[in-house]
Amino acid sequence: MHWERFEGVAVPFSPIVGPLDVQGDIARCYQHSPRGALIAAVQISVRLDRSTRWQTILGQQAVTGEGKAAYARVRAAGQVVPARKAAQIAGFRIVTYTPQTAVVETVSRDPARGGRTARTMTVKWEGDWKLAPTREGSTGSAPQNVDSLSGFVFRGGF
Repeated sequence: MHWERFEGVAVPFSPIVGPLDVQGDIARCYQHSPRGALIAAVQISVRLDRSTRWQTILGQQAVTGEGKAAYARVRAAGQVVPARKAAQIAGFRIVTYTPQTAVVETVSRDPARGGRTARTMTVKWEGDWKLAPTREGSTGSAPQNVDSLSGFVFRGGF
């Protein structure tokens, strides 16, 4: 696994787990596994939050429903955080996994909030992993401050 920057935020890539197809701002084709779900959640959420082509990503890589519509409303009204102020992922873990749904948690160094924050994201398998935005219109739960990285895999390895 290696990490590359997308619009100022490091995202994971694996030649086995995915994304195996990257065309512009769309990164897709993830392994149907816990690791594939984790990488998909990070890739899709970062790309949605950072890309100027977010509507295309949302249309192709988000689960249809209330969360998708809410995300579109919130994102259309908001502004993207400058790269120098964007949270950078420091660690991650699988919270729950079934072949249909996975919840992953990331912990980030968050310059806007100071210190480290954690949040969860949900992806669902629909022929590939797709992000399930929250009913509040976010790619994941609200960030919570964390004091410890205990239980997280540090960025860079599985």
